[in-house]
Formats: sequence, structure tokens, C-alpha cells
Amino acid sequence: MARPVQDRTEGILAAARAQFRLDGAEQTTVDAVAVRAGVGKGTVFLYWPTKARLRDAVLQLELAKLMADLADDLRTGATQLTVGRVVRREILAVLENPDLAPHVLGVPGAAPDPERFPGDPLHRVITIMQAHGLLRDTPTSEIVAGFETVMKGSLTLGFAAPERMETLLDAAERLLDSTYSRPDVAPADVVAALPEVLGALEDTIDQLVEAAAPDRPTTAVLRPRERPVTTDA
Repeated sequence: MARPVQDRTEGILAAARAQFRLDGAEQTTVDAVAVRAGVGKGTVFLYWPTKARLRDAVLQLELAKLMADLADDLRTGATQLTVGRVVRREILAVLENPDLAPHVLGVPGAAPDPERFPGDPLHRVITIMQAHGLLRDTPTSEIVAGFETVMKGSLTLGFAAPERMETLLDAAERLLDSTYSRPDVAPADVVAALPEVLGALEDTIDQLVEAAAPDRPTTAVLRPRERPVTTDA
């Protein structure tokens, strides 16, 4: 009996993630992914027409998980809503999962892609924080540039010298907070901004999951967890 579509989708993606980590992106073959997933090679191509597209799908779901973890940490208070703390959290996540690095560091010489992390989601979060008075009166484009510069510099150094990771994380957090965060933020302003920031992150998760497996009836099952229900205060 043929497996349900959602089982095949999840099985192929899980197999691809494992195979990419085992052999690397260049050496992994679609044949190897198909064998690991227990499906025919044609079935893999039915869902993702190229290996590059399959690789993108795996990374998009990894990014969705990263965003979901950040949203959950912000929601529970494990991570504070400051630019420095958020960046620290994301730098650490990428250092722990190097496969995500290309989405942060980008491709050398390539034009920025606003739909890739941390492009549009970052703009949205910064705009929300500015609207609630959590950040200084600095142009959004400058804050984004500072955000990305610190992330890329920290990741480059962190991969080269992992023993310096804690020092780099501390420096990144302090540098961003001292440069862009307002020193006199009221707790009520943070509380007011948080639901909108969480909404922006959840929207990004939906977009990443949809992009990973477009036009599939089971896309929703690929989400890291159900989208939390929001209620008006």
C-alpha cells in the first residue's frame, strides 16, 4: 500500500537532511536520498525538481525551526526582547547548526536577497520595536546594516575560533544594545511590542514552510509546531 502523501513528504525531507549532513551538499545524490527515504528517485523529483531545490527546502524548514524556537523563547521570557539578546540567540543557533550559515552570511559577491533570512523578517521586527519606542531614533536601514554586520562578523569569527564563542556573543549583544536600544525602555512598552514581534515571526515560519513544500496538501504538517493562538488582552 502506498504511503500517504504527508508521510512521503516528511520522509523525503528527513532523509535529505540526514544525507546532506552525512555527505555534504556537493556529494549528496538524489539517489542516496531516495534510498534512505524508501522511495523511488522519481518520487523525490516529483516533489522537488532539482537537488538544489530539495536542499533549499531542508534549509527553509531548519530556518522555520530556528524562528519557532526564538518565538517560543520570547513568549516564555527565556529570551528578552532586545536587539542584542535576539542577535545573540540567533548567532548561537547558527553556530550550532552551520548548515544555516549561507542564509546569514550570504553568497560572496551576490546581491542581497530580501526574502532570505534575515532580510524581510528582520526589517519587520525592527520596525515593530521602533514603533513601540524600544530602539533609538535611527534609520531602519542603518539598524539592519548594523544587525547584519555584527551577525556576519560574529559567525565568521565563531566558526574560525569556537573557543572564543562566549566572548563573541557577549560582545555582539553589548555592542548592539549600547548602539541601538533605548536605555530607558518601560516594561509596558516591551509587553505591548511582544505580540506584534511574535506575529511577525510566526508569519515568517508560515512563509518558510510554504516555500519548502509549495502546492502540497500537507504543508501544514511540516510546521515546527502549531501556530499559537493569540488572544486580545
